[in-house]
Amino acid sequence: MLFAVLFVSLDFLIDIRPPSIHASYRFTLRDLPLDQPVWLKQDNLTIVLINRSRELLEALKNPDDNLQDPDSDSSRQPEYAKNRLRSRHETYFVAYGRGTDLECPLQNSHAFTLRETCSKAQYDYAGRALKGKNRFRNLTIPDYTFNDNFTLLTINP
Repeated sequence: MLFAVLFVSLDFLIDIRPPSIHASYRFTLRDLPLDQPVWLKQDNLTIVLINRSRELLEALKNPDDNLQDPDSDSSRQPEYAKNRLRSRHETYFVAYGRGTDLECPLQNSHAFTLRETCSKAQYDYAGRALKGKNRFRNLTIPDYTFNDNFTLLTINP
């Protein structure tokens, strides 16, 4: 019992994370193309960022019968992303760069969709899972912030 109390106390006092895990990750953003995913990588973290056009935003706001969880009721995301576009700022979509079916990396697919590389899981540009044979969650949204002019993205894992 004493060992357990000591371990828990030390765990709170000392950060025992491996050196490759940071408290936050910062990405400098320049010339982001419209409606194209950009992959941001640092250490073992991959983030997908999409700068969405007005036309794409309007399309994403329309009801779609092809979504598994359109209101993100069973998805993991911060409070500020609990909206139809699943983002803090509607123009920018930010998510972890791994799918939710088999946790494999994502890649750009056709017609404004992302696809998991090792399964048939597909997501729209709001990270919402498209209907398919299997059920899976929407993409996971990290805790993130932008600076005032959207040139710096900070991820807090």
